[in-house]
Amino acid sequence: MSSSSFFFDQMKKVGKGVMEGSKKTMLRTDIMFLEREIKSRKQKFGVEVYELMESLETDSQLSMEEKEGSIRLAFDKAREDVAQIKMKIEVKRRELEVVEGGNGSDGSVGNSHYVIDDPHGSTASPDQDNFGFDTR
Repeated sequence: MSSSSFFFDQMKKVGKGVMEGSKKTMLRTDIMFLEREIKSRKQKFGVEVYELMESLETDSQLSMEEKEGSIRLAFDKAREDVAQIKMKIEVKRRELEVVEGGNGSDGSVGNSHYVIDDPHGSTASPDQDNFGFDTR
């Protein structure tokens, strides 16, 4: 093998390593931003429910069931939004594991810890309660 061929092979390897490193960094950054988006959505939910409960407290025209239904609707929407973001995080984590070359021996990819356990498709982490709040 000529020295120029060896040099170009080494440069290709270095270039591939740099590209994989960049992709890993990009995926980790995407995950971080998605996790922030979850936190932001939960905070928005808290404000929505507070304002909703405050207005329902003074509204005597609605029955208790209607008031509870309004709150439940806000929660269901927030849970759906959070579940969708968690699914995006899971996809990013799987992509990261593929880039890192970490296929599990059981056929799974990565260290995913989100399990779909709700008939509506929401996800929960073992570190979260059924409402997605951190229990650590």
